[in-house]
Parts: sequence; structure tokens; C-alpha cells
Amino acid sequence: MNRVYIGRILGVFLASLLIYLGIAWWVLAPLGYYGTRERPRFADPWIARAETILHGGRLYEDVFTSTPPLMNYLLIPPVIVSGWFGHQNPWATLAFMIYYSLFNLFVAYTLFFTASDRAEGYHWALLYLANPLTFGNTVLRRQDESVSVFFFALALLFVLHNRHWRSSIVMGLSLLVKLTGGMLIPVAFLETRKWQYLIIPFAVFGMIFAPFLLTAGRSAVFWDINQEHTEHPFQFGGVSLGALWLKWRGSNVESILRVYSLVFVIGVVLVLGYIALRPKGMWVDFTLLVAAVLLLSPKLHCGYFSILVLAMTPLVRPYRLGSFYFTFAVCALIADMYKWPVEHFPAAFWGMVAVYVVLIGALLWLYRALRRARLESLS
Repeated sequence: MNRVYIGRILGVFLASLLIYLGIAWWVLAPLGYYGTRERPRFADPWIARAETILHGGRLYEDVFTSTPPLMNYLLIPPVIVSGWFGHQNPWATLAFMIYYSLFNLFVAYTLFFTASDRAEGYHWALLYLANPLTFGNTVLRRQDESVSVFFFALALLFVLHNRHWRSSIVMGLSLLVKLTGGMLIPVAFLETRKWQYLIIPFAVFGMIFAPFLLTAGRSAVFWDINQEHTEHPFQFGGVSLGALWLKWRGSNVESILRVYSLVFVIGVVLVLGYIALRPKGMWVDFTLLVAAVLLLSPKLHCGYFSILVLAMTPLVRPYRLGSFYFTFAVCALIADMYKWPVEHFPAAFWGMVAVYVVLIGALLWLYRALRRARLESLS
């Protein structure tokens, strides 16, 4: 039966990939969204970093690098394929679209094997692939968050199957992909009380990152809060309400950022305290923390919501969250498109207001359902 499910998941993946590639080819490409044939448009300097590695250069020293090292090594395969075609469209863009989408398949299979019941895992995999953000981010937006989501999914598989050493090691590797990988660490510790989650992820990160820091020095500190466009949340960016409001109305950035960052820190600490006092299970608590981080952070890119899609997927059927699950994803993609390439910031702002409202509604619905279930069990 596993083979049947695995084959069906692959079929849904391939069909979805073709559909979204068609949308990209016939809708976005003619608008110039992916650049020209000779000059593909990429949001990040992925090609420059990967080619530096391939030619024996060093990250952080020979090329500006604002991300953890492992992500840049993982991007070598699509850069090689793109290079076969002289880094020209459509092949350059297509190489990254397909590569990032492969991680959607990896996540779907990981969800399948995470569930204790294979039929349930099959439905999780299909739900994840069906969410508009899954392929909307990897194909339409051509962004790399699916790589991070795979590491989250793999760590969750291990922790839920009581493989705590493996899970903690994967969490350390996820920090080397993007620092957002650390969001699962406190939830795993609070749920299991296993010491590995307080030590192993940071030990893995330190051992692998130490050579880069020793050779490159301060230029390797990609989480420097005094710099912009680096791996820290204390800056306005993407589709956060604060960032879009400033694009639309403009204001005193520094004063707003200080307040926004303070609210972000206090809000996340309060959520962690709530999880510690009243744990609701790995999936629920992870959903709550990710939602809090994303909704309160000054820096929020549309692709970050893919992490929330993963967290919510196992909760959709038992708690009837389907309408929330799909609606927030569609609103986020539309708002992101209005931010760029349309650059209609009022529409983008109100689109993200809709996302915030839907997600807050989803959390309230979820906790109401949990409370009702708890009262029924007590009675």
C-alpha cells in the first residue's frame, strides 16, 4: 500500500508542477517578471555565491554572503544546470523553479512517513502539495524557502518518532540553512524536555560555521543587527504590515522599528511562556509559535508562510481549518504580487491585513476547538 501512496504523491507533485509552470510561462514571464533572456532576474545573488564555491573561492571573503553557508552549498546543483545554458532564460529560471519544487516533494514524503497512519500521512502530503503557497513560492515566486521547510519537516519526523539525537542534529543543520530554523528548537525542548535540543543544534552550527568565522572574521557575521538585508528580524522588509505601510505612507522608520521590534520580542516571549505552561502538542505549539513570529516580525517575506503551511497541515482535517489554510495562502500570494511586480502598496497592505485577520481567526478557531475537546473529555 505504501508504494501506491508514494506513486500517487509523485503524480500529484508532477501535475501540480506542470500547472504552476504553465502559469509562470503564460502569465508572469510575458510581463517580464523573470527578466529577459540574456539577463534573468533573481532576488538573491545565488549564482555568484555558488560559482565562487565552484571556482575555489570562499564565502563571506570573496563574495558578499548574507545567508548561512549550507544554503549556498545546496544551491550549487541549479547553478550548474543554469550554467550549461549560459545562465540564460528560460533555462536559468527553470532550473531554480524545478530544484526548489523538488523540496516540496521531499516535504510531502516526509509528512507521509511522519504520520503513524499511512492513510493519514497520505492526506497530509496531498494537503501540503495542494496549498497555493507550496508551488506559488517555488515556481511563481521562485524562492528558496522550501529548502528550509524540508529541514523543519525532517526534524519534526525525528522528534515525533522519539529520535531526539537525529532531530537535534537536523535542527543544527537547519540553522546553517537559515536562522529561522531555530524556531523549532524551543518547541521541541518544551514538549520533550530533552537536553539534546538545548545543546546539539548549537554545537552542530558552531562546529560547521567556525571555519568560516575564523577565516572571514566579521564579514561572516550574517546576523549583525546593525546591517540591513541580513539574517535578523529587526529590520523592515517584505510584506510585513510595517514594511508595507512605510512603502505606502512613509514615516519615521527608526522610531517605528524600535516599537515594532519591542512588540515582536515581547510577543514571542509571551507565546513561549504560554507553550511552556500549557503545551498542546507539537503541531499546535509549533503552529502558534510560527504564527506569532511571522505576524509580529518587522521582516516578513511571503515564502516564510510556507513554514506555517507545514505546521498547520496535520491540523487541517481534525480541526476543520481548511478554509483558513487555503485562504491565507491565496491572500499572501496576491499581496506579494501587488508589492512586486505591480508595486501597488495600498492593495498589498490591505491584502496582508486580510492574511493577518485570517490567521488570527484560525488560531482562535483552533483553540476554541481544543478547549471544547478538553471539556468533553473531562465530562
